[in-house]
Amino acid sequence: MLRSFIGSVLTVLVIGTGVFFGLRATTMPPDEIPGLAAAIGGLTGLVLLLSSVRRMRHIRGLSVLCQRLQEDDAREEALRSLGRTLRRARRSDPQRHIALVLMATGPLTQAGLWGEARDALRSLEDEMLTAPQSVLRNQALATCELQFDDVDAALHAIDKIGRPTEPSIEVWLVAMEALIMAVRGKHEQALAHLGAQDPADNPSLKASHRLVHAHIYAARGDEEAAVQELRELRQEAGEQGLRHVIRPRGPASALAEQLLVEEPDQSG
Repeated sequence: MLRSFIGSVLTVLVIGTGVFFGLRATTMPPDEIPGLAAAIGGLTGLVLLLSSVRRMRHIRGLSVLCQRLQEDDAREEALRSLGRTLRRARRSDPQRHIALVLMATGPLTQAGLWGEARDALRSLEDEMLTAPQSVLRNQALATCELQFDDVDAALHAIDKIGRPTEPSIEVWLVAMEALIMAVRGKHEQALAHLGAQDPADNPSLKASHRLVHAHIYAARGDEEAAVQELRELRQEAGEQGLRHVIRPRGPASALAEQLLVEEPDQSG
């Protein structure tokens, strides 16, 4: 939006200046030239503004719907409205549809609507995605597949991503791959895959590492260390973080379920 605003201002200035000097080469009275140049520049700015409003109304509308998804009493209606918005965008502008789906994925998963997020991501056709869009879509899709304990589908989505990708995304892919190794009992391979990653400055990534380590300790038979990781995970990420240990199913899943039952309402 900032780039669009700056670009519009510069365009108006360039057009206004060009018209001003162009009119000076004509027989128009000099005292009328500034007013006409300003009027043409202003009209150009108005056209650009209306065009921007038309383009951005979908994003603003989606932002409102995403906020409503977090409200229990408004979630169902917001979800229906979101479905209509996405269907209209798919028919009228496939690229806009892709952008809206990627934008809606986070709010959908935050509201616990994993199935809806997965279906929306699966609806995107690979050949329609740009390279950056493909990376974002497949990373998000892999995360959703893990919530349904479909490890093979998650790996399939990750395999579609050209590696290495940009560092901010690569660290999450590595953590996700380590999680898949850990839940499959390949705990030493999972630990080696995490390598020297330092998640200290990223609380969400740190929680993902704790999740992996909990599975690793449980696979080794060190239940005490696994439970300690789970307790610290809940303290840092709340009970929702602890629920991520349950699916996909792995060595620490039963311990996480036990903690949720025996020690409720102790999240940080």
